[in-house]
Amino acid sequence: MKKKWLLASLFLFMIVFSVILLLSLKERTGMPKTEREKFTPSTVDTFQLFNREDWEIREKFKLGRGYLLARQVAPAPGKVEIKLNSRTADGGEIRTRESFQYGQFEAVIQTADAPGSITGFFLYAPPDLHHEIDIEIFNERKSKVLLTIYQNGKVAKQMEHPLPFDPTKELHHYRIDVLPEETRFLIDGELIQAWKGNFSSKPMQLMINSWYPSWLEIKRDASSATVIDQVSFSRQ
Repeated sequence: MKKKWLLASLFLFMIVFSVILLLSLKERTGMPKTEREKFTPSTVDTFQLFNREDWEIREKFKLGRGYLLARQVAPAPGKVEIKLNSRTADGGEIRTRESFQYGQFEAVIQTADAPGSITGFFLYAPPDLHHEIDIEIFNERKSKVLLTIYQNGKVAKQMEHPLPFDPTKELHHYRIDVLPEETRFLIDGELIQAWKGNFSSKPMQLMINSWYPSWLEIKRDASSATVIDQVSFSRQ
């Protein structure tokens, strides 16, 4: 009798332990295992060498108060820096040559300390306001992100989320999951927002930029550059 009781107790303990383990895995990843398996293995670029067959640096483009300029982008072994010039309001941008319709996209970024500017990590295809999914990080110590989906010439979804950390001090993980049935935004593995529906109607380029919007006031000179440590993407 005692032996049967011990075996039953051990079996119950194993079931409880398995449930706790599965819940812990779901919490850390921000999505159930079945959803994670929808993506192909990640392609990870750590920028040990800036591959111009994979990435394009924007040469010159008017945006906000200034321009996105190639001279503001500085690839180096293990990172890409985007410098901001508060006097001319110029910034810079990199973008993939490849386009994606669905997938999982993540960038590890430390933003510039440059109040009045933002860093964008987003998917985009022309024309403006028709195919765009954004994470925009405010480049200041007490910061927030603006999550936006543009579709059919207008804002389809949008929300602001305050950041519990200083994005100018260290690297953080920013992720966008684009699925036919849902789009999700995660920061450091934590789900911030998910919107149901299909918001990707054509392949889009993956882009990262730092720039000065006309709707923000430039408060002081930039004291540091935006640092892109790595970018990864998986197709769905």
